[in-house]
Amino acid sequence: MIEVALVLALSQAPASACGISDEPEFATTKEHAVQVGGGAMYVGARERRYLDVLRGPMGEPVQYKRLGSLPGGDERTILDRYEVTYPGLEKPIYLFLDAYHYDDALKAPKGFTCTAPIGLMSPGPDSFLAMEAMLRLAIERTKREVAPVSLDADGSSTHGVLFDRFRMQVRAARTAAASGTPLDLQRAGREMAMGMVIVAYPLKCGDKPPVTAGAIEIVPAQGLAPTMTGVLATTAPGLARVLPDAALPPGSAAAIFQLERPRPTDAIKISYPASACGAATEVSLPMKYTGTRPLNTPSPTLPAGHPQTDRPVLLQAMIDLDGTVQQVVYVGGPPALASAAIEAVRGWTAEPATLNGSAIVTPALFQVRFNPR
Repeated sequence: MIEVALVLALSQAPASACGISDEPEFATTKEHAVQVGGGAMYVGARERRYLDVLRGPMGEPVQYKRLGSLPGGDERTILDRYEVTYPGLEKPIYLFLDAYHYDDALKAPKGFTCTAPIGLMSPGPDSFLAMEAMLRLAIERTKREVAPVSLDADGSSTHGVLFDRFRMQVRAARTAAASGTPLDLQRAGREMAMGMVIVAYPLKCGDKPPVTAGAIEIVPAQGLAPTMTGVLATTAPGLARVLPDAALPPGSAAAIFQLERPRPTDAIKISYPASACGAATEVSLPMKYTGTRPLNTPSPTLPAGHPQTDRPVLLQAMIDLDGTVQQVVYVGGPPALASAAIEAVRGWTAEPATLNGSAIVTPALFQVRFNPR
């Protein structure tokens, strides 16, 4: 009779809307934390999304409480620990969630079900991870000249140039190295967060004195315009403080904005006052972006001794100005294949993204799939 009742109970258990892990350690130990991904910026929302769809084995509603954080398996990973209960459970279950790595095949822990698909899409590049990687790359590039970006979409630099965050970081790293105190990541917070500089060249009209810009603005297609940091630099000492050792035409003006670079829908507006050249003049310069495009990305062969899998390894990296893949970091997928995937991606190349014809450094996410042996 007991066996009949057990079979009946199992037959009445609700079907799960998501896969269920068959590993008892999954989610219940820090070594097998649930990789929800998203990084520090989206950790709360993505962890709630995962936990909100969980149910007990018979569809019981789940309650959860975050107990705090603890270090993960590497220096950048922080795990969140949750206490989970549902009606009829004798004692709480403790789950570990990892927002710094992402698993594209998320499942419920063994003994749970799901009331709906987990629905966590692959996150985009982690912005904090990208900021650190960009600074690392800038420090490595101190011996290489990096030309500024034209303000003109045709690349002519007729109206001026801009130094995006990466170019400003390269300049800061070069200055620090020349002074005998190279930047290091532990003390480079200011350089990591620095913005961009827009330089407006003077307006020329024949043999009359050039006219220095009276204002530089970023005009967005919608929303609020970014505010300039400080005041417009128009004197030689002011320009030297903003861009030390930069060769700028006499009469240039420079403005600092706390952006990495202009956004794709932004336009740069330069205003020149009335002068001997005539009435006041405004110039609007829209930005022209092109995205990065893979060129040589061969799939690696599965390492000897590793069981066949179709699951990809997820990596975040920076596409350098020359199209090489730099600063590669493991962010998800089978950990045992991480080293092999990183080694493969370091040999990949891409056509870099551009702004007004100049290459720019951009973060990228790669899914590395292995060919069978």
